[in-house]
Amino acid sequence: MKEPLQQWVSQRARLPGVLACGLRFADKTCFTESWSSDFPVQNLDHAWRCASDAFQVLRLNFFPNERVRWVYEKATLHCACREDGTCLGIFTAKDRGTVDAAEIERVMSEFCALRPDAPGS
Repeated sequence: MKEPLQQWVSQRARLPGVLACGLRFADKTCFTESWSSDFPVQNLDHAWRCASDAFQVLRLNFFPNERVRWVYEKATLHCACREDGTCLGIFTAKDRGTVDAAEIERVMSEFCALRPDAPGS
């Protein structure tokens, strides 16, 4: 299941304005890609763990918890978590002119809709 999902992310997340992306699987392993020196893989793996933990806290407290977005000084982190516990994170540039928001939205929606046992998921 991991390899097809990693390929799916690699094919879809390389969009204008995307600085880095990654997956955090339910078994606590990660898949990370970075196209910016400001986002080292080790730091991103830690970010995916923290995002995954945040989804668990949201779920435990009955908050809407399929997707969240964190806005930082220089970047935005878009995250989604599927029912099987797999989380997707995409860091984008904060400058909205460099990011195709509709494409980010499409990738996040498609990720959430993938069945865990489907090819490519």
